[in-house]
Amino acid sequence: MAADIDAVVFDFEGTLVDFQWRLAEAETELRRAFAAAGHATSGNYAELWNAAADLAAARGGLGELRRALCPVYDRWDADALSRWRPRPGVSELLRELQRRGIRAAMVSNIGRAALARALGRFDLERWLSPVVSRDEVTWMKPHPEGVRRVLATLGVAPSAALFVGDSRADVLAARAVGMRVAIIRGGECGEAAFASLPPDRLISGFDEVSALIA
Repeated sequence: MAADIDAVVFDFEGTLVDFQWRLAEAETELRRAFAAAGHATSGNYAELWNAAADLAAARGGLGELRRALCPVYDRWDADALSRWRPRPGVSELLRELQRRGIRAAMVSNIGRAALARALGRFDLERWLSPVVSRDEVTWMKPHPEGVRRVLATLGVAPSAALFVGDSRADVLAARAVGMRVAIIRGGECGEAAFASLPPDRLISGFDEVSALIA
């Protein structure tokens, strides 16, 4: 996977920080909220949103959807924010990428408010640009919208970029644009979840990212 990597695009929760969203409780509340708004209630937190966004975008109702549902997502982001801790080696890797002239960016399903506070708290914002949260896109990952936006802003071809994430959604989003993808263990999805959707690499720490692009 080596010398032709010009940019690394990271996920946030479960990747740069530990995974702290209370999925079962959050998705129970979200299904109630989507049902109350007249939307389908099957799928996980991202699939719920994307299905509703498909309808809302067609009807010109994205603003209304955001007003109704984003506060629920934001509350669970804030809850996770109180417990997030950076993964070991994050700052060292980002510093190394900058030293080597490799761009670092982010696409996250976390909202802008919690993401900005976390990046500031952990002193990560200076290493990552652009940063695309769920508030800047119509669809969350696994939809590739955010990944496409980052690559376009960087001016980097998908073949010259590596996505580093922790979930099946990250693999799907990266694959949809033709990027290689590394999944770090211990995030949103257990290793068994990738049996039918294997990434290019499964890694245990950020030192292995350095080795991939060395």
